[in-house]
Amino acid sequence: MTDFPFDFEFYNKTDLPDQEFYEMAYKEIIEISEGHNDIVGVSISLEELSSGKTPHAYQARVVLYVRPDNISSTEVMPSPTAALQQALNAAVSQVRDKRDKLRNY
Repeated sequence: MTDFPFDFEFYNKTDLPDQEFYEMAYKEIIEISEGHNDIVGVSISLEELSSGKTPHAYQARVVLYVRPDNISSTEVMPSPTAALQQALNAAVSQVRDKRDKLRNY
């Protein structure tokens, strides 16, 4: 697994291998952090919510520890990859919006 330039926690609570999800998160987070020092940590969790009542449900939660306020996003989708990608997209979008607001302040 690749090292991040800041604290990074990745919790895969599914029976699926970590590597694909870790690499997806790495790519997205490194891209949004390049040239900036506002992100000081990341916590990502992926879990299967499937049961008899909710077949094929996965929840991804992304928390970015960003100065001065943290950002989080949670997505539930039928595929673990889709859930993680949507949660990452939402978090990255929030970071961009936050930076734009600070730039235009």
